[in-house]
Amino acid sequence: MKTQRHISFLRILYAAILIFAVGAAAVSPFKFECGIFEMAEGGGSGAQIEALKKNSAKIRIAISGKSRDAVFAAAENAAEILGAVKGGEDIKKTLAILEGHSNYLLSPADRGLLKSGEFEKIRERAKEKILSPYSASLFKISKDPFFLLDSYARSLLEQSGGWQMRDGFLFRQDGENFCAALLFNSQSLSDAELKPLLETLYSAKKRFEKEGARICISGARVHSLNAARKSKKEINILSAISLSLIAILGLWAFGSPKIFIPIALCLCSAFAAALAATVLIFQNPPLCVLIFATSLIGLSIDYSYHYFYACKTSGPLGAVEKISAPLKNTLITTLACFLFLALSDLKLLREISAFSIFGLLAAYFFVRLFYPPLAQILKPEFSRREISFPKKISKKIYAFAAAACAVLSIAGVFIANFKTDAKDLYTPQESLLQDDIETAKILGDAKSKLAVIEADGADGVAQIEEKCAIAGISRFAPSQKTQKENEELISKLYSSQAKILQGQIGAKKEFAMPKNQKFLSAEDFIGTPIGEAISAMLVDSGGKCAAVVPVSPGFKGCEGVEIFEPAEFLSGFFGSCARSAAILACLSLAMIIPIFAWIFGRKFLRLSLPIALAAGVAIFTISAFGENINLFHILALFIMAGLGIDYAIFHNSSPSNGTKNAVFVSFITSFVGFGALAFTSFGAVSSIGSILAAGLAAAYLISFLGAENG
Repeated sequence: MKTQRHISFLRILYAAILIFAVGAAAVSPFKFECGIFEMAEGGGSGAQIEALKKNSAKIRIAISGKSRDAVFAAAENAAEILGAVKGGEDIKKTLAILEGHSNYLLSPADRGLLKSGEFEKIRERAKEKILSPYSASLFKISKDPFFLLDSYARSLLEQSGGWQMRDGFLFRQDGENFCAALLFNSQSLSDAELKPLLETLYSAKKRFEKEGARICISGARVHSLNAARKSKKEINILSAISLSLIAILGLWAFGSPKIFIPIALCLCSAFAAALAATVLIFQNPPLCVLIFATSLIGLSIDYSYHYFYACKTSGPLGAVEKISAPLKNTLITTLACFLFLALSDLKLLREISAFSIFGLLAAYFFVRLFYPPLAQILKPEFSRREISFPKKISKKIYAFAAAACAVLSIAGVFIANFKTDAKDLYTPQESLLQDDIETAKILGDAKSKLAVIEADGADGVAQIEEKCAIAGISRFAPSQKTQKENEELISKLYSSQAKILQGQIGAKKEFAMPKNQKFLSAEDFIGTPIGEAISAMLVDSGGKCAAVVPVSPGFKGCEGVEIFEPAEFLSGFFGSCARSAAILACLSLAMIIPIFAWIFGRKFLRLSLPIALAAGVAIFTISAFGENINLFHILALFIMAGLGIDYAIFHNSSPSNGTKNAVFVSFITSFVGFGALAFTSFGAVSSIGSILAAGLAAAYLISFLGAENG
């Protein structure tokens, strides 16, 4: 009675914790990050990753054609769809900010003239503009008599390559062609919000291309949405096929569809617990973490099949006791395997660790606490159908298989190319790739690099930019040092030329510099288009101020500036993460071996061997097909180790034919499920599927042969 009360209390506690966790996660504001850069958070490259995240949120639209009207109409329509049209109030606000700091602002051309002492040239230019009926200024003559502020404001609207800013667009004429460009920051939009906007934009693209304006749409989020849509479709199809095969296999093995009710409940509770814990700890986990829900599916089905096979001979209550020891041992060793991922400085690995650990605990306790009463209520009628396995296999066969796997494992280490290339993870659709190429060609940044500049504040960043001739934040808000120099130059101009200009144009009011102005700072532009441009360059770098700005391919570098190319950096970063994950995998194995030795004594080697050899065989198999071993291959080895541990422990727990059947059915279920993932077009998912199919086959075979020769 006491035991029954204890179990009832644990069931209530389990349900309460699960309901509380799911409820807390439901009211917690979170969203899944689906970009590849979100997976790269951590690892000591904060500024670069933040820069890549910001750049990946930009939708780049390039429009070209021989008809000026068609190009302009297409640009305006694209901006209207995306809600990127800038109103007149934005321009007025920006001009007012510039006017309030006019004493400190000079265009590069005017600064050069004043530093050279060509004050008369500035005065004569001003006189011509004032007296010309065709000249127009952005500011009142009384406020800007030498057109210095006007020149500065216009210099901000001019971009490299002949581009000019107009109402939030970039325009230029290239021979007979007219070009327009629009950079839209989609960082504040979710995928669900961005998707209909892009669909409308693509519909407009077809219409305007018929009217003579070619529209190219590119950007990382365009690719990620397309990849997500395509992968979702593929995975749904493959999942339907694999689940059908799993259901058929389960029905064949057990003869009753009723077993799928507790299995479904177990999977749902494990997934809910894992997701709730991950969301509550990390808030915005990457969607990639959900791929590791497959490990929960595999292990939950393993636990379930072992329980129901035990039910055939021991009944609902006796089955739990029969599998209690191996179930507990496989949980402990699998948790130890995933626990090491929590030590990584890469956020993705810590999220995978949390998701897997909490999910496995939930699945284990659900089987222990709820399967017996559910089985008693459902009363499934089990079939006696089983595969007959040989009672004894020659030790020579086991020795040969182990030796062969050892040779392949060693060979795999030597032939493997451990490299995570972004191109291996995702192959873009041909039309999207062409849009990328054409957009880069029109904008002229196909080979641009990025510069990371870190300092104690925005003014420090601006000083480094000016020293290295980089046009970033300093282009909009010069350093205080430069502003002070500008003030001195402008003061000299006014003192020597203001009265002369006044007399030449017959002005009654004396031209004088404004008083009591403060230095211009980047913060002054908040809420304006310039503020958005500055914000796009600023990134979080561990408390320091950092800016990431594009530089020309010919930039040779400068003190205080770190140059990187996004594609190369990302590949190198994920490569270092893969090496880190591989080290953690080795540490996990080193942790598992003493646990096996403590629990199983002299049998520990036979239990550890399948995991180590299966990992080596899997790496050899992938490498033999000419593939690089990437980060996702390494991460998949943790899933393989978890399932391989399960095969080894249960194979050695009992020599009965029922246990062998349970392990075999579990293996086939996982092999089919994971093997199907190998056929997806998304490289990260297919990498996991292919290496798991090879690794699980090796782990099952070695553990089976080892148990037969125990």
